[in-house]
Amino acid sequence: MPDALTLAGVLLTAGALIGAAAASHPALWPVWSAPREERLRIVGAHRLAWIMLNAGFLIATVVTAGGLAALATAQAEDAGVTAALAAVILAYAVGGGLWCAIVAIRSLTTPALTDLTARGTDTEPAETLLNAAQSGLFGAYSLLTAVALVALAVVLAVAGVVAVPVAVVAGLIAGVAIAAYLVTGDSVPAVLYLPTILIGIALLAGWT
Repeated sequence: MPDALTLAGVLLTAGALIGAAAASHPALWPVWSAPREERLRIVGAHRLAWIMLNAGFLIATVVTAGGLAALATAQAEDAGVTAALAAVILAYAVGGGLWCAIVAIRSLTTPALTDLTARGTDTEPAETLLNAAQSGLFGAYSLLTAVALVALAVVLAVAGVVAVPVAVVAGLIAGVAIAAYLVTGDSVPAVLYLPTILIGIALLAGWT
């Protein structure tokens, strides 16, 4: 039976790898930068892959949150660290819940929009409102999750759970994600898995 730190390392690493695997279908790579019509065409031609991609992101988020919970359990003897990690987990869970809502919504609405467009049905103003709602959810997810990861890096560095350089790099990645979103109004969700996989690898490798 692995101890809590090992379990945390496994789950944090696995969460990021699951997310990467979900996005690995080459036919879907152009989706993120393609114009609307091309994006709908690609999703319409690869519906199962699209659903699996979004399901993978959801699973990755849940697994990563489980890793953070295991990490907090491993620090049960230090009440201060445990309380700080509990706050981080709460923030991450709220952000993760928003992300899960986004991927669940788009896994169904994008194929639906494909069908409506193919039939020549006017999707406005509903599509604009849907996109605005998803953008709001995505912004809240991006900022809340990134802030939680910066806080996580600080707590782990101060508590000596991982080596300070590891925590600094993890925190800087999350900080860059915050700055990028504030400047551009957008971010790449995959970036937010980098701090947790780095911490997971550090836990498994004993970089303390």
